[in-house]
Amino acid sequence: MSHKFDPSRAERLISAERYQELKPDVLLQMLGTPPGSTILDLGCGNGFFTFPAAAAMGEGMVIAADMSESMLGLLDLRNPPDNVQLLQVEEIKMDIEDDSVDAAVLLHLYHEFHSPSENLMELKRVLKPEGKIMIMDWDPNAERERGPAKSHRVSMDKVLKDLKAEGLVIDSHQNYVDDIWLIIAHLS
Repeated sequence: MSHKFDPSRAERLISAERYQELKPDVLLQMLGTPPGSTILDLGCGNGFFTFPAAAAMGEGMVIAADMSESMLGLLDLRNPPDNVQLLQVEEIKMDIEDDSVDAAVLLHLYHEFHSPSENLMELKRVLKPEGKIMIMDWDPNAERERGPAKSHRVSMDKVLKDLKAEGLVIDSHQNYVDDIWLIIAHLS
């Protein structure tokens, strides 16, 4: 069975309720990446985080990257601003220059990785020195029943271990909402 998000359910990703709950503007403040920076929105889907990030980056850039051509097509239909670059990526490989990204944001994507260490190595390759990674995902221990099956979720502790194993420094980690955790880390 696929762990990938079903594009036929894409409208849910940009619902007012989701914006209200996940507060992308708050996430951007927590990330602390200044205007003019380059943000990689990996697993961007139809642009939930892409649009607020593009507004916040001003003269900077948002690389809206996804494996799904149909999700990128849905994002494109929403007329992204000029500082958004759409990029179709493979499971691991991204056509992004080394040391070119100030921050990578992965919202509800980590549980889809088949080889997290390889994905993290690729992210490290594209991040600038001191570059940041923000990872948000579903808590497998949460009571609430939504999102992927609990058996497909990954714990915050496992991701913290993965990040540390790849030499990243943890800046913060928390339960963001009742069934979603959030980690911010940076390259040392």
